[in-house]
Amino acid sequence: MTVRSRLAAATAAFVVVSCVGLLTSPGTIGATMDVKDAIEARQKAMKENAEHMKAINAYLETGQGDPAMVAEHAKAIAEIAKAIPTVFPAGSSLADNHGIKTAAKPEIWTDRAGFEQAATYLGEEAEELVEVADGGDKQAIAAAFAELGKEGCGGCHSKFRQKQD
Repeated sequence: MTVRSRLAAATAAFVVVSCVGLLTSPGTIGATMDVKDAIEARQKAMKENAEHMKAINAYLETGQGDPAMVAEHAKAIAEIAKAIPTVFPAGSSLADNHGIKTAAKPEIWTDRAGFEQAATYLGEEAEELVEVADGGDKQAIAAAFAELGKEGCGGCHSKFRQKQD
């Protein structure tokens, strides 16, 4: 395992543990996460996903890394996807008066099943990329990566995330 792949795996584990830790920390009430902590956790998770996507894209665009590195980054995205629903508690949308900047649309809570399904699909697409990367075919990796971005990330962002300026 390369240093980069160990870093990707450690990052994914940290994000998941952080999200779960927030759910059980003394500052929470039952399974309800503090709004500020939830927004910070999900923004951190999404930034991590973006970094993983950039690393995979760098492999496809410039040849940085290898298929094993792609698989590690995709695994990290799949792990983060599992935690996504936990960091979107009620009261943390952009329409709520909490005073914290967020792009989370109220549709996350009015269509919670759809939102959770979108997060699950993101994880499934990331797992598919892991399998494809294990095969080492760069064209197949590019196709699976495009699907992950368009349908995995985009499938959630298009419906549940307000466009940023």
